[in-house]
Amino acid sequence: MVLNKFFINVLLRVTIIVLTCVALGIVLQHLDRGYYFTLAGVIFLILFQAYMLVNQVNKTNADLEKFFSAVLDHDTSVRFSGKAMNTSFKKLHNKMNQVNIVIQNAKIENERTSNFLQSVVDHVDIGLLSFDMDGTIGIYNRVAKRYLNVQQPWQLSSFKTMNDEMFKIIHTIKPGQEILHKMNINNLLQSILIKATELKYESNVIKLISFQDITNELDKKELDSWQRLVRVLTHEIMNSISPITSLTSVISGYFKKKDDKNPVPLEKIDHQIVSKTLSGLNTIEETGKGLLDFVDKYRSLTSLPKPDLSKFHIDNLFRKCKLLMESNIPNNLKIVVSVYPEDIAIVADYAQIEQVLINLIKNASEALSNKKNGTIHLKAFYGDGGILIQVEDNGIGISNDITEDIFVPFYTTKENGSGIGLSLSKQIMQNHDGTISVNSAPNKGSKFTLKFQLAD
Repeated sequence: MVLNKFFINVLLRVTIIVLTCVALGIVLQHLDRGYYFTLAGVIFLILFQAYMLVNQVNKTNADLEKFFSAVLDHDTSVRFSGKAMNTSFKKLHNKMNQVNIVIQNAKIENERTSNFLQSVVDHVDIGLLSFDMDGTIGIYNRVAKRYLNVQQPWQLSSFKTMNDEMFKIIHTIKPGQEILHKMNINNLLQSILIKATELKYESNVIKLISFQDITNELDKKELDSWQRLVRVLTHEIMNSISPITSLTSVISGYFKKKDDKNPVPLEKIDHQIVSKTLSGLNTIEETGKGLLDFVDKYRSLTSLPKPDLSKFHIDNLFRKCKLLMESNIPNNLKIVVSVYPEDIAIVADYAQIEQVLINLIKNASEALSNKKNGTIHLKAFYGDGGILIQVEDNGIGISNDITEDIFVPFYTTKENGSGIGLSLSKQIMQNHDGTISVNSAPNKGSKFTLKFQLAD
C-alpha cells in the first residue's frame, strides 16, 4: 500500500512536469507577442516540480539507507518520525519502525535463548570446550575451567602455557576417541575421561571436547571387579583346600587312638591302613598340583608382556587363524572370513591378537558342538571411529545373567574350563588401548567385537 501511494505521488508529479513542459512549448511559440513573464513562470514551475520530485526520491533513499545501515549494524534503536506531511512517508516510516521492533524483539529473544543455553552448559557436570579450525574458542563452561585452569581464553593456544599436557591431548585427540587422563585437582587424584567429536557447520568445522570425572565410577567398578575376583578365587581355593583338610583328618585318624592323644601301636597298622593312607596322599598330591596350576595361571594374567607393536593386514591374520583352527573343529562347522576393505591394517602385537582370535574361535566352536550347520564368521571393517574385528557364531549364546562375569578371571561355566581365556583377551586388548565386548542371547548366537584405534 505504501509503495502504491509513493508510485502514484511520483507519477502525479511527473505528469504535472510533462504538462508544464507542454505549456512551455506553447508559450515558446508565442514569444513574439511578449509572453516573457508567462515563460519565466512556466520555467520556474518546471524547476520547482523537478526539485520536489528529486527531493522526495532523495528523502526516501536517505530513509531507506539509514534503515538498512541500522539493520546491518544491528542497531534497533533507530526510529523514524510518524509525523511526516506526506501520507506515503508517514506510512513508510511506520512500517520501518514496525520492522525495527520485530528485529529488536528477535534480537532480545536470541539473546535470551543464548543466555539460557549458556546457563544450561554451565549447569552440567561435564566440562565442555569447542573451537574451530583457527583455534578460536566458542563454548567453555565452568567445569572445563576447573580442569584446564584458564579463566577466559579466546584461542586454543592459551592452554599451552598453563597446562601443556592437557593442551597436547586437546590438540591431538581424534573424533570418536576416548582418553583417560589422571590429574590432581585440589590435591586429589582424579580420573578424567576426555572425548572428542566434530560438528560441521557450512564450511567451518568445530571440534567439541568433553571432560567427565569418572573417578567414583571407576572406584565402584574396580571394587566390584575385586569382589567378583575374590569370590571366584575363594571358590576355587576352597574347592581345593576343603578336600585336603578333610582327607588329612581322615588319614590322621588312621594313626590315632580314640582319645586323639596317643598314636596307634605299630603292630595294629595293617596293610589296609597303609593302602588307604597312600591313596589319600596321592589325592592330596593331585589336588595340590591342581592348586599350583591355578596359581600359575593367575601369575600368567599378572605378568603379561607389553605388546610388540607392528603394522599388519587383518586379512592375513584371519587366513592364518582359519588354517590353524579348521583341523581342530568338527566337520559340521565352517569358518567364513570377510574383510572390507581388503587392505585394512592395524598396529598391534601379531602374536597376542592371534592368541585372542584363536581363543574366541575355540569358544565359538564349543558353543556350536551340537549344531548341524554351525558357522563361525570372522569380520573386519571400519566403524565406531576405529577398526572393528568380530567373531560371530550361531551357537547356543550366553544368558544375560552371566554376560558381565565372563571376563572375570577364572570364571567359567565349562566343566573343564580354566576361566582365563576371555580375561586374558580383555587384558591384551586393554594393553592395545582397545576394547573387547560381547553381544549375545540364548539360542541366538554370540558376537565378540574387538575395537582398535585407527592406524596413523
